[in-house]
Amino acid sequence: MRPNVNFQGRLQRGLTLIEMMVAMVLALLLTAAVLQVYLLNKTTFTAQQQSGIVQESGNFALEYLTRDARMAGLAGCSSRRSGTQPLPVHNYLNSTAYPFDLIGHGISGFESTGTGVGATYNITATNPAPGGGWTPALPTGANALDGKALPGSDVLVVSGISPDDIPLVAPFTSGSQIFVDDVRDITNGEILVVTNCQQAEVFQATNVVSASNNIVGSSAGSYTPGNAENIASTGPEGPFTEGTRVSRLRSYAYYVGRGTDGTPSLYRASLRGGAMEDQELVPGVDSMQIVYGVDGNEDYIVDDYRDASAVTDWQQVRAIRVSLLMRSPEEFLDGMDTATYNLAGTTINPVDDRRQRRVFSSTIALRNRLL
Repeated sequence: MRPNVNFQGRLQRGLTLIEMMVAMVLALLLTAAVLQVYLLNKTTFTAQQQSGIVQESGNFALEYLTRDARMAGLAGCSSRRSGTQPLPVHNYLNSTAYPFDLIGHGISGFESTGTGVGATYNITATNPAPGGGWTPALPTGANALDGKALPGSDVLVVSGISPDDIPLVAPFTSGSQIFVDDVRDITNGEILVVTNCQQAEVFQATNVVSASNNIVGSSAGSYTPGNAENIASTGPEGPFTEGTRVSRLRSYAYYVGRGTDGTPSLYRASLRGGAMEDQELVPGVDSMQIVYGVDGNEDYIVDDYRDASAVTDWQQVRAIRVSLLMRSPEEFLDGMDTATYNLAGTTINPVDDRRQRRVFSSTIALRNRLL
């Protein structure tokens, strides 16, 4: 076979060392350029992804908080009664403490030690453990919040009745039972509130009879907390008649606890029957701070905002201001986050790391405390 001959008639035997080195340098430069573009795109993608998670989580958390807090204190047509003329309530339950103190407060808060307005709180661990103190002290016992909440974050409890009420029908009440137009999906063990514009009673359903559309509230059975006595056919002010309605008692507690992956997360505890069930809503909450808009002269205008430890009458609270410090799941910033953040008047100093953080705030009017 004849060797290849180039156009000048010379034999083509290969590349010189210099040509190979030039080719290798060009290849390395091209590879470095491609790698640099990839790294830049990856960094931009990571930043956008983490920022999107922070934005979505913060908005989602505020949406839940706003929806529940806005309806705090709902008690039917008597919701807007003045704090100086409270609704007469007969509570038949064996317990009138959290989470069964429906009509009394409607809303209440617990201030984490060292996080009052004007204070600076240092978060010393990336994933803190439950503990610390609150004013007033967190509820203990079967429905405890103590032992679940993380230090450096306030706790909010809102209660009221469900807007999905059911009308009572003749004969309305008899002995230890009430009569409704349809029991719908009410089940044994649920905490119910019977109310009209003049009075109310709270009891636990011990026997729901769909065939006759009556609900019994007796002291029998092994329900928690149970009724201290059989419900009477009259309320604290007299018989329940036309216009009376029955609703479920709703109670929610919002707190920052340790998530399933160990990170600080926003939790909502919801009343189910006689117990509170915890639900992890969003992870990545470094701190939650809440102040309460107090109306001290009954003119339905907020005079000032105070932390929970400074509220002396929860019936005077007309609005709340919630601030959440959200953080990204991953550390991706070029430098350390050494900033401090203002949450409703409290300065929060999180752990220095390379996570992105953002404050989400909202002022929420309590619809059932306004004219």
